[in-house]
Amino acid sequence: MSNVDFKATALQLNQAWDAAFNAKDVALVVSYYDDAATVLPAGGAQVNGKEALLAFWQGGIDSGITDHKLELIDAQADGNLAFQRGHWSAAVVNAAGERQEFSGNVHLLYKKQADGNWKLLSHIWN
Repeated sequence: MSNVDFKATALQLNQAWDAAFNAKDVALVVSYYDDAATVLPAGGAQVNGKEALLAFWQGGIDSGITDHKLELIDAQADGNLAFQRGHWSAAVVNAAGERQEFSGNVHLLYKKQADGNWKLLSHIWN
């Protein structure tokens, strides 16, 4: 796969992940991760494996995180691994309806699956 092709794939994966998160479909969000995936949240403990990811992302959604958006800066593939650098943004709406927006950098590492699909192996942001 060329890097141009992987950039198109990364854009599609970003849109699908964002749509699942913003629809509050935690099971679909976690389906985009490899079975051995790790999430490394800024300032938090590492989250390993699908069961832990389900709880982690459900907690994020339950805390009011909404309007998540991944923005691609660069993406490249080499064999069965690929990466993406980008920006993320989201908002939190508290119980009083007050909205706070926040954003940062994101680095995503993908692993090509036996069926040819790409799944997240490592997801880190600040």
